[in-house]
Amino acid sequence: MMKWRHAVKMTGIALIGAMVLAACGNNGGTTTSGSGGGSEAEAGGAAEVKTDVIAVAEVYHNLLYLPLYVAKEKGFLAENGIELSTITAAGSGPAALASVLSGESAFSFHGPEHVSFAKAKGGEAKSVSILSGSAPVWAVAKAGTNIATPQDFIGKTIVTGIAPTSSNSLLRKLFADNGIDLDKDVTITEVQNGSELGTLLAGKADIAVVYEPQLDQGLVQGLEIVYDFTKDYPDFAFATLNTSDKVIKEQPELVRRMVKSLEAALDFIHADPDGTKAIAKKEFPNLEAEVVENAVQRMIDSNVYPQDGTLTESAFQTAIDMQRFIGNLDKDVTYAEMVDSSFMP
Repeated sequence: MMKWRHAVKMTGIALIGAMVLAACGNNGGTTTSGSGGGSEAEAGGAAEVKTDVIAVAEVYHNLLYLPLYVAKEKGFLAENGIELSTITAAGSGPAALASVLSGESAFSFHGPEHVSFAKAKGGEAKSVSILSGSAPVWAVAKAGTNIATPQDFIGKTIVTGIAPTSSNSLLRKLFADNGIDLDKDVTITEVQNGSELGTLLAGKADIAVVYEPQLDQGLVQGLEIVYDFTKDYPDFAFATLNTSDKVIKEQPELVRRMVKSLEAALDFIHADPDGTKAIAKKEFPNLEAEVVENAVQRMIDSNVYPQDGTLTESAFQTAIDMQRFIGNLDKDVTYAEMVDSSFMP
């Protein structure tokens, strides 16, 4: 049975330690006999199917990673000879990737920029496919707030998550691109991610910049969407499947089967939205069913869940350019260095 763990760990210096440990890690998995469409070996004159039992790491349990949960629930992982022993909620992108570099996990789920950050410190990893694209961020306000153009933000107080969360970065980039002075024209209030709606509903801000499911939680309380960042960034690598160079070299078929499983999940999401919503409601039982259903449908309609999991150079570059804008990257990184798209089916 798969276990769920929540851990915030291995950032900063620990990331470097993880790279050292990677040399003796087991790549986050073991191989067992059984059915499931894995690699085959001859045993007693018959083909014996092998299943790789692996651990994976995500930043936190989130609708952005729904293709992973669909792949598990619908049996696409099992069909490809993969069993998840653990999904660790690492608490941050660097911590999730550090789990891979240490060999504790086979794969991690987060933005491709974290592969670039790790490489700058000596970590060897790649992004191999995309789970969620576009820029799944929206601005909401109470009814009657009119934001027809970016200039309409002037004079407003906007609450967003603490930098460098993507919602904060996208807002600041919007203002920079439209000549809006952060000190003179608007007031930005930063709060812990997930508490933006409370600040807005308490009357301490005019506009909140949020992700799902906070967006649809706000809409059922009478708020309205006033700005949709998915329309500004339809091609954005927001969450990717990532692994170490060591896993790619030593277990390329595992990587290929993982990518194939996630591609099957993306196909299912677009072919059967109702079935996808049922899985999401099971995965997030503490959220109102209406909120989950509306959030999933919105992310399908906005192509946050892409119909093709290929991590394109343009989607990668958009994500990297955003990191350059906020000052997280001061060196050039290339698609060829950071991405291995050869595992796409």
